[in-house]
Amino acid sequence: MFDELTTLCLAGRRPALPQDWWQAFSLAPATLAPLLALLAWLLLRRRRPWPLAGWGLLVLALVSPLCRLAATLAWAHMAQLMLLLAGMALLAMASPRRAHMPRPGPAALAHGVLLWLWHVPGIYTAALQHATLHVLLLALLLGSAWWFWRAVLLAPPPLRGAALAALLATMAHTGLLGALLTFASQPLYPLQAAGARAWGVEPLQDQQLAGLLMWVLGALGYLLAATALALRWFAPATPARRTPATLPR
Repeated sequence: MFDELTTLCLAGRRPALPQDWWQAFSLAPATLAPLLALLAWLLLRRRRPWPLAGWGLLVLALVSPLCRLAATLAWAHMAQLMLLLAGMALLAMASPRRAHMPRPGPAALAHGVLLWLWHVPGIYTAALQHATLHVLLLALLLGSAWWFWRAVLLAPPPLRGAALAALLATMAHTGLLGALLTFASQPLYPLQAAGARAWGVEPLQDQQLAGLLMWVLGALGYLLAATALALRWFAPATPARRTPATLPR
């Protein structure tokens, strides 16, 4: 079912090389059909531009040559992951508000488990080799990201403290994962060693750069989101401007 996806986004073919990586666009129906359906849904809703920007990030991560690079280099995989998570955050803003919003705690837990699961060496390697597993894990990760960001960004007043706690906890454990990748004494993902060397980089250096992207830039993104929400939710309300009283004659 997903054979065309294996052409670019898995590690079964030659690495994306410096001289031609920019030509490797992923135009498989398995990738394009869900994205086009999502775009149609967003256009019908006619909401703010943020969800459309999120859709654009998904296209950049899954259709552009970054998809092939992510199968070749660990740091490109991490860049793709960060674009996907940022895209889901923007898309979550388009989700309808309901009386019973999801709780941030369970959403953050599920999302965190899937993030760590993706980076278990054996699972990571299998996901780059088997198209069905790759699509399944990617769908689960994106679904958990949408659940997490919806629970956090649209949290009602009683859950806003829990939402900020969930954001900070996610920042902490993803920072830990990034640090583990950065300070590992040996490459954890040997399947991408040939791709790294094709770019003139040692596999361990490639992995360290991936870890730094998650540790530094990822943590910065969560911190900025938490700060923006805290300022929006808990800043003192600006008093309404009073109309000057009419002076007596």
